[in-house]
Amino acid sequence: MKLFLIVNPNAGKKLGTAAAEEAVIFFRRKGIETVSAVSDYPGHIPELIKSVEKDAYDGIVAVGGDGTLFEVINALENSPGANRKPVGVIPVGTGNSFVKDLGISSIEDAVARIASGNTKRIDTGSFYHSGEKHSFINLLGAGFVSNVAYRAKKFKALGAFSYILGVLQEVAFLKSTAIELEIDDTVIKRDSVFVEICNSRFTGGDMLMSPESKIDDGLLDIVILNRVSRLKLLKLFPVLFKGLHVKDPSVEVFKGKKIKLSSAIPLHLTPDGEILGKTPVEVTINPGSIEMFA
Repeated sequence: MKLFLIVNPNAGKKLGTAAAEEAVIFFRRKGIETVSAVSDYPGHIPELIKSVEKDAYDGIVAVGGDGTLFEVINALENSPGANRKPVGVIPVGTGNSFVKDLGISSIEDAVARIASGNTKRIDTGSFYHSGEKHSFINLLGAGFVSNVAYRAKKFKALGAFSYILGVLQEVAFLKSTAIELEIDDTVIKRDSVFVEICNSRFTGGDMLMSPESKIDDGLLDIVILNRVSRLKLLKLFPVLFKGLHVKDPSVEVFKGKKIKLSSAIPLHLTPDGEILGKTPVEVTINPGSIEMFA
């Protein structure tokens, strides 16, 4: 087996390079050859993907967090030759939310999964921004969660704790927004704090946003938090880590394949924790569009 590693040196607490070096050692012990390329600037990953000779490698591995995987997935889906290759993940980022659905918790664990050669088809979601199609593999958020992601970037050096700080800051400015959701053929209107369109279960590291989501069921789970007080939100926050928030009357969960979201005021969107686009937005599921080592 020969792998092409795409390394984000700034992932996590700027530990991407060290993590890649550790992974290479583990791969070498298993007789697996690797070639590493470092992403030096935003937008570099698509260039690296285009440089991949599709017949030269058995897989492409993202060394980084959810944001790195987001860039790799989008680059691959825009490179028809390369996206036939399985994708692996070496977790190094701030949240590492998606890999939890692959049962990966460490670098050595990730290497073992990749070295096994076992793969599965994974769904992605897609939406358009500025005329360009973008894919997400974790979730697409709008409202409170998007604002938290924006604030968390300021504290990225603190790792997963940055999301907690972002939540606490955003609570101080809590407000709801009138939204309209069209889920397949059903239209609902709500006064909501946030909407999460989920492909996988976790966000912000260990927050179990969508406990029933499955990454290969051909469906997206839509989690809505309707208008609540600051006190109620603070009470809901701790149980979110166990996924128990979905049992609260203020939270609603729907499933669908095609979702249209509009809002009284434009809301920032956060696909896989990245800030990209605003409402209104139309989201669709792409069943089994990516093959991953798992």
